[in-house]
Amino acid sequence: MKRFLSILCTMLLLSAVFAGCGGGGAQNADGKTTLKVGFGSSIDNSSGGQGLKKFKELVEKESNGRITVELFGDGQLGNDKSMMEALQMGTLDMTMPSSSPVSEFTKAFLAFDLPFLFTTPEQADKVLDGASGQDILKTLDTVNIMGLCYFENGFRNVTNSKHAVKSVTDLSGLKIRTMQNPIHLETFKLWGANPQPMAFNEVFTALEQKTLDGQENPNTLIFDAGFYEAQKYLTISRHFYTPYVLMISRKTWDKLSPEDQKLIQKCADEAKIFQRETNRRLDAEYLQKIKDHGLTVDTLSPEETAKMKEAAQPVYDKFSGDIGKERLDAILKEVQ
Repeated sequence: MKRFLSILCTMLLLSAVFAGCGGGGAQNADGKTTLKVGFGSSIDNSSGGQGLKKFKELVEKESNGRITVELFGDGQLGNDKSMMEALQMGTLDMTMPSSSPVSEFTKAFLAFDLPFLFTTPEQADKVLDGASGQDILKTLDTVNIMGLCYFENGFRNVTNSKHAVKSVTDLSGLKIRTMQNPIHLETFKLWGANPQPMAFNEVFTALEQKTLDGQENPNTLIFDAGFYEAQKYLTISRHFYTPYVLMISRKTWDKLSPEDQKLIQKCADEAKIFQRETNRRLDAEYLQKIKDHGLTVDTLSPEETAKMKEAAQPVYDKFSGDIGKERLDAILKEVQ
């Protein structure tokens, strides 16, 4: 009954919000434009949310209040996939999913799911902002969405309630929540774990009820979602690096004047820099807070990291065709 009521409330909210969108990016009666932005995590506490708040601040300032940005966090408007579908239809203006769900719409984004692709944030910045990253961003054009830029979700780490994970063999048999992403699922299987795809908003309850042993996310989301309350061990594994993808409906984009398009892109690029800096600061701060809550924290040694990377190598070969071999070769050359 509670689940039914929750779904009903969400549907009513979606109907109200989307009805107010006027088909996306529509001008109000006073000639002003309102952009509605949906996001899966917290607006106030997550680094992604803080980046969106900076974007809102910049857009409203640069446009002298002529363009208003309304932010809806905590998955109020649906999950990443449903919000992207709303962008395609033009019933939602903007959203910012992690790159992993985006690969369901354009497989080029699978490149960012490859294990241990990046070793430093600076390396990730170079690729994302360079030719390869922008080439992948432009593939959104084929699904009626305009990619603006990449924010940072960050390096993902493993938590669990069973035992410390100090090597790949320690993952054996653990029920680990992953996103519904073929590379993530395949990689954790190669590591001997039992990956369980699950919507983000269902993870805490599953950890609390012990239907899951663990999960994997950046430190910022582990803390923001309160996963530390239901976990005992954290391993700094940095096995995947995940960017956020800031995007806008093509229908909304095409309604904007060339001047406003330029303004939106400029504000997105400025907010990107702020958000990445914020995420890197919070990653360290939230790690300390996680330790303060009593979790045992281990860091994979370089030797164990190399073993995990070697064990996961088959996914590079298996998915190179989906990503595009030339595209993947270019990225690997850039990260060398």
